[in-house]
Amino acid sequence: MVETGGWGGIAHYTWNLCAALAGGGVEVSLLTNREWELAHLSSAFQVDRCFSAGAGYLGNVKALRERVARVRPGVVHVQSVISTRFDALLWPLIRRRARVVMTLHNVRTHERIRWDDWTLWRCYAAADAVVVHTKRAAGVARERLSADVRIELIHHGDAGFLQGEQRPDRLAARAALGLPSDGKLVLAFGAIRPYKGIHGVIAALAELRRRHADARLVIAGPLLVGSEAEYREAIRRAGVDEAAIFRPGYVRAEDVATYFAAADVAVFNYRDITDSGSLRLACDLGTPVVATAVGSFREFLTDGVTARLIEPGHGPALAAALGDVLGEPARAARMAQAARALAASTWSWAATLARGGA
Repeated sequence: MVETGGWGGIAHYTWNLCAALAGGGVEVSLLTNREWELAHLSSAFQVDRCFSAGAGYLGNVKALRERVARVRPGVVHVQSVISTRFDALLWPLIRRRARVVMTLHNVRTHERIRWDDWTLWRCYAAADAVVVHTKRAAGVARERLSADVRIELIHHGDAGFLQGEQRPDRLAARAALGLPSDGKLVLAFGAIRPYKGIHGVIAALAELRRRHADARLVIAGPLLVGSEAEYREAIRRAGVDEAAIFRPGYVRAEDVATYFAAADVAVFNYRDITDSGSLRLACDLGTPVVATAVGSFREFLTDGVTARLIEPGHGPALAAALGDVLGEPARAARMAQAARALAASTWSWAATLARGGA
């Protein structure tokens, strides 16, 4: 299993996948980064922390090729590439020594960089099989790849270790994170990038507070595109300085579930998306969801049943949906419970293994 970054949603997903495979009797070896953030976890699979930013591209390619040559695996399953600029020639070489499977987490790069998109699809085209999590991604893959590439639709899997042994109650979670104990908290969680529509959430907060004066917005995640000043200025312009809690930093794996436990609702105002690990987490962890009806969201969520779905780019609708969720906590809890039941059944690793998908 190849996961080169060692942090964030794909690293968490990969750990859960490796654990599920190992639990099903598959011999798994994870190749990951020296700065792997999950080193403190006890695992039933082997871990080789062989990648490093300091090694440079060629050094990391050498590390990968040496291990494939030495171990001679039956399958090399790729979760993240070494470089979205230079990997187009690498994976055909790896395929000469082992079958290659790649998980298509996104049908395009988040910032729509043409060269990166071209490289990623060249990598997918070099694989023997491509794993997708949604029907939409499967459709795109079938259009872009040759008939020789096997495409497998396998559900994303549940939150696994991120759920922790016991979910803290809301007050305890807020205390642990230093968040206000009173009022309603709207959570925008995950890497901060333009396609996630955070500016729209900030703008909707002012309207939301006309209905719920105690509503606050918590933005938590690493700032990958844009500047902190840009977002703080947007907060100032919206007149919600006292109601917006902006935390542009990486959230440790052990704190992820705590943020969702602290929130009354999680918001995903995305412009477009293939899939979202953060949204899946919200559902897994029982936090009510308001999301845009884009990409895979409308494929596995039902408005009014498992979440509230709105059209993208519609500020008043976003504010209204958030207001409805905050104003009807019993209904919000029913939707969250329905989403959590879906995550524990259809999306679960156990269900995937039972179907033979993983």
